[in-house]
Order: sequence, then C-alpha cells, then structure tokens
Amino acid sequence: MKNIRYILLAAGLVLLLTFPLWRFGWSDSRLGSLDSGPDPQTPVNVYVDRSANASGQNGSKQHPFTTIETARDYIRELQRPLPQGGITVWVKGGEYTLASTLEWTAADSGTATSPIIYRTFSGEKVSLTNGKTVNPADWRPLDAQARSRVNPAIKPDQLVELDVRKLGFRNSTGFAGGDSFTEQWGILQLIVNDTMQPISQWPNRNDASQGTRPGWAVASGILNARSFFYDPKQNQNTGAASRMISWEKAIQSGHDVYLQGFWRTVWSPVTIRIQQIQSASRSIELSKTPQGGIGSKFSTFAADATDHNPYRVGDGSEEWRLLNLLEEIDQPGEWALDFKDGKLYYYPARPLNESHTVIADNTDPIVRINGASYMKLIGFELKNGMGNGITMQNTNHITLAGLTIRNVSNGGITDQGGSQNMIQSNDIYDTGSFGISVSNAGNRAKLIASNTRITNNHIYNTGILVHLEPLIIRESVGMRIDHNLLHDVPKDAVRYTFSNKLLFEYNEVHNTGLVEGDTGAFYTAQDWGSYGNVLRYNLIHHNERSNGFYADGGSSGNTYQNNIIQDTKRAFIIENGHHNVATGNLLIHIGTMEINDRSSSLNYGLNSEYAQRLRKLNPMSGAWKTYGEQLAKQYGLTGNLWNHVLSAAWKPQYPNGSKLNNNAIVGQAKIALPKKGDTSATGNVTVKTVQAAGFYNYSNLDLRTNNSMILKKFPSLNRVITEIGLYKDPYRVQPLKRNEYDALRNHASN
Repeated sequence: MKNIRYILLAAGLVLLLTFPLWRFGWSDSRLGSLDSGPDPQTPVNVYVDRSANASGQNGSKQHPFTTIETARDYIRELQRPLPQGGITVWVKGGEYTLASTLEWTAADSGTATSPIIYRTFSGEKVSLTNGKTVNPADWRPLDAQARSRVNPAIKPDQLVELDVRKLGFRNSTGFAGGDSFTEQWGILQLIVNDTMQPISQWPNRNDASQGTRPGWAVASGILNARSFFYDPKQNQNTGAASRMISWEKAIQSGHDVYLQGFWRTVWSPVTIRIQQIQSASRSIELSKTPQGGIGSKFSTFAADATDHNPYRVGDGSEEWRLLNLLEEIDQPGEWALDFKDGKLYYYPARPLNESHTVIADNTDPIVRINGASYMKLIGFELKNGMGNGITMQNTNHITLAGLTIRNVSNGGITDQGGSQNMIQSNDIYDTGSFGISVSNAGNRAKLIASNTRITNNHIYNTGILVHLEPLIIRESVGMRIDHNLLHDVPKDAVRYTFSNKLLFEYNEVHNTGLVEGDTGAFYTAQDWGSYGNVLRYNLIHHNERSNGFYADGGSSGNTYQNNIIQDTKRAFIIENGHHNVATGNLLIHIGTMEINDRSSSLNYGLNSEYAQRLRKLNPMSGAWKTYGEQLAKQYGLTGNLWNHVLSAAWKPQYPNGSKLNNNAIVGQAKIALPKKGDTSATGNVTVKTVQAAGFYNYSNLDLRTNNSMILKKFPSLNRVITEIGLYKDPYRVQPLKRNEYDALRNHASN
C-alpha cells in the first residue's frame, strides 16, 4: 500500500540506472577479506581432498575422503555420544562439483559440547557448486534460421548457439511464472568466467534514448487495459518503431517475446508475454492484463471500448523494456534462451575456448540443512546454482560463517523455522533474488524469541533477476540484526513484516531503490501487532532514490532511536500505524519526515485487514495479553494496549501515538503531521549547515562532532559512528572501508 504522495518519486525515476549494478566499478578482489579463521584441532578430525587418491580412503590426513558427502556419512556411523570438543571436517582447496544438493539432516547433528564443524583450511579457497560445465565443443555457429534473426548492429558470426534441450538442461521451456509474473523467473542461468551474464534487453542498459533513464522505454499512451502505444509521435521514436517489425516476425514464427514493465506502479515490475503488435495503431497488446490495467495508478480512469472495463489513461511514466530475445542481442556478454528452439544464443566477449562456461540448471539449493543442530559451516564459497545457496529448515544452533555466496539465480541463505542460529561474516552478492531470508524464527503465537543473530554480513548487488531485498524477515520473534553492510540493490535493503522484538543496530545501508520507486532502506508494513521492533544506531547514507525508515500500511510499534540518515528524500515515512516513535536521530540533508493519515481514502478501521490480523493473534489471552499489559504501561495507557487499539473510542484508524520528537536536523527539512490522530513533532533542533555542524570529516562520513545541539539529542554519536558497519572477527579478516568500494556517492546519479 503506497502513498499517493509518491507521484514525485515516480517522476524521480529519471535519476536511475538499471542493473547489472556491479558496473559501479569496485573490484571483487578488494572485497575478498573472508577466511575460515584459525586452525584449531578437535578431538576427532576428518579430512577431505578432492584431488586425493580414491583408493584406501579412511578420512585421515594421509588418506582423505574425496567428497564431503563421504565424510558426512562416516560421521553418521560414529558411536554416540560424540567426543567432548566435537568433530571437524577439514576440506582442502579446490572446486567441488556436487551431483545433487549437499544435505545435512537431524542425523548429522552435534551437541552443545560436541559440535560438528565443516570448514576449509585457513587461506584455502573451497568452492561448492551444482552448476554444469559446458564443453566448448558444444557451442555451434548459428543455424540459418537463427542467422536471419540477428540484430543488424552485429554480424551473425559473432554469436553462437547451445542446444540446451539436446544437452538435457531442464529449465529451458519457459519462465516459471508463465505468461505473466513478478517473481517466478525459473529459467537456467549462464555464467562465464565466474560472472553471471546479462540477459538480452531493449533498450540496452546504457541507452537512455527511449525514455527517461538508461535501459527503459516509456509508454507514450494507453490504448486499453492491456495495450499501450509505443510510437504515437509518428516515427519520432524511431528506435522502438524500427524494432517492431523484427519482434512481430518473431511472434508470428512462434517465439515468445516478453516485456517487463512498471505498468501501474513504480514498484514490483511485472513481466508479461506480448500477444500481438499492431503496426497500424503502433500499439502492443499484452497476453495478460496487469493487475489494475496498464496506466500509472496516479492517472485517471477511462472506459475500455472493447470490454467496458475501466483502465487508467496513463501519464507517460509507464516504463517498460524487452527481455530475453535473440533479436536484441547486440552487446558482448548478452544471451537469450529461446523456448521454441530449445537453444541458448550468446554473444561471447572472448573466445569460448579461452573461457570457462557454466550453466546453472539445478533449482535445488547447493546446500540444504534440514532438522540439524549444533553444526558449523565455515569458510566455503558457494556459487553457480539456479536455486538458493543455502536452505535451512527447522534447525537450531547452526553457524554459517566466513562464507561467500554468489552467482546464484535465487537467493543466498534461507532460514525457516530456526532458532539460536548464527549467520556471521558472510559475503553475498550477484544473486538473482534476495540475500538472506528468515521466516518463522521463534514462535510468534507464544512470543517466544528465536535468538537468531545476523551479524557482520556484506550483501550487495542482489535482485538482479527478481527484485527482492538483501535482508527479509517474516513472522519472526526475538532476533538481533547488527553490523551488516547492505548496498546497491533494486528496492528496499531490509524488509521485515509480521514480526516482534527484532533489534536492528549498527547496520550501514546505502544506495537502495536503484530500480524501483516508493521504497525504504528499512521497510515494514501492514501489521497493528508488530510492536517491539527497535532500530537504533543504524547509518543510512547516499540514498537519494529511497526513503529512510518506512512504516507503511498500518505497521505499528517501531522505535527509531539514535540513527543517522543522510541524503535521503524522506527520513521517516509513517502511514497510519500506531506508536511509531522516532527520537534522538541525526538527519543530514533530508527532504522531509512525515506521519500520514490515509483513513479518508483507505480502510484503517476496526473492520480493516489490520484489525482482523491482530484479532487472529488472540491478543486477549496468553503471552499476547501479558505483552499488551506491558505495552500499555510503556505508552502511558491503562490496562491492556489491545483493548485500546481494538476500541472505536480510541479511533485506531488514525496514527495514534506516533511521534517525531527530539531529533537533530542538519540543513533544511520539512516535518509533516496529519490533522487527525495523536501525533507530535516536538523538541527537534536545526543546525543550518554541515559546516555549522562541525563534523570531523563530512566527505568521508566521519560524523563525530563537538556541536552541543547535536550531542544533546544524540549523546553517544561520537562512539556510535565509529562502531557502525562491518567489524574484524576471525572470519572477516579486514573490514571494508567506504573509500575502497565507491560508497561515498549516489550511484543513481551516474
């Protein structure tokens, strides 16, 4: 549920660049600071070396196993109880190609005093992959039919084809989402020389001639609910018009042609197959009607002359691009998967006999940990998979540390139903979808904390194929998320929903919302019961395309204290939730901070989805009743908080209890409060300029200061600013400095 005020944000899309984001210029070699830590021995030590002699294996240092699976099975057979101090499986350097998912179950569990550790030798790189290497001889010149379709900007001999269907690759017949989808990508991925190759598109990623930003064209008008004009100016937009002939021929020959577009909103673009192209009207008809029809949600309605369904007229902000078509391969590295031909077409940047080519086609995770406990996985690199890097289910006391996860088509790490887990000092980047996703950690019905911690992770360049966040937390209780560095992502950096008692602290976030609009560095929504989430000591900077802290759609009970927000459109945006309190924050070069009341246009009352969701938690009994009594005291109310929230007399449709108090503002900023509801913005102070703020070194974001006005609101600032972000530990050998990876500017302004 997004605010109509964000029509300005839609217009702000002109500032964006599109993915791939790794082109912002830092070198991965400078980021490679992870290690598996010291090499202490445990009472039992088992060894794995992929290059060892296959005969006589017993897991000793002299006769190591050649696979991790063999070591795992060996440990399963050991007599219980395990020796005090546990077991370590030492894995020698090299790339281990897995025939299937590497899985651990409850049978592989250790104990609190006898953990089972899988780790690399310090200083050695061990890669785990379930991708399949392509023989260079399998690449062939284009056949005659494909040659006739090649983009005129290049020569057919510059492209090659791979018969993926003949080679047995499974995910080559169509997108998993079918004709219309937002998140179900589901086709194989091409990785060459350890880099995910970009799928073909028009306009090209660096081409701004067809719209308001590189990589996107703009609909010039709306014909009906699922058709739009591509060239109403009669050939002035020659780039689009000249391509329609080749696209139309492809469709008539049975080749699927897909467009991805912000058809109605500036968030969550939808990919839809083209039904037909009408040259006479210069329009494109989609095979499915986008939800709400084509046309910006901010534009007016009209009647569809053919089916009388209302649709939005559109205002010229509806962006779209073509994806995955042979006809639009015109830059080195681009590729397309033709579902009709069963072939992958590719424009190699260098001779294939000098390249290492991998196809990721296995939708299973590289590693699965299911039901296990007291286990550690340390120091590995996981790459080149079509699924997740690691999937954990119903685990406890699992440590994932010092890992690098990259080049996966889905996400980095999922943790479902876990508790007491530690996700520490991992680098996750170049993922098709999310970074880390946690769900059902702890027990929300009983408000039992999971005590899972996510700390010291560096997550960036996520959402390359599907726009999900670097960090997602859902239906969870009692977690600590601290000292993580999140940046260069298409939408929100952190999304947490339907959760309680989460602590976000000392995290650094920058350059979010680089593709989508109406986003937040920290975003939450749609829950009157989401009390107890504390966000403190976090730094948001160089974030001009996104909001800072965004409590959307009735989210309630968020405490924002002693955070630093720099160069952000809206530091705080609170939409109708209750008791969202921002206090003691340092705000530098922000546009606004605001609390909004949308109850006149949307249902935020006692029959709303928010009230219904709260009632389903049975707040008048058990742990929730006790919690409601505690919260009532915290917020100066009598009895039980839930009696107030679910009472018409309290008027819960308004953002009652939300406050923007006692913050320090550097520069000019607007503060907006609604006319209705118990809200306030008092005690805020303004320092007119950065120079007057007296920061030690503003250009490097050393925001220590002796300014008494700022320190009165944020007394611990000079300590906090030095502790935010990544830290040195046994696995992160050298924390990354901002000036080492281009962190001190807005990347959307390139």
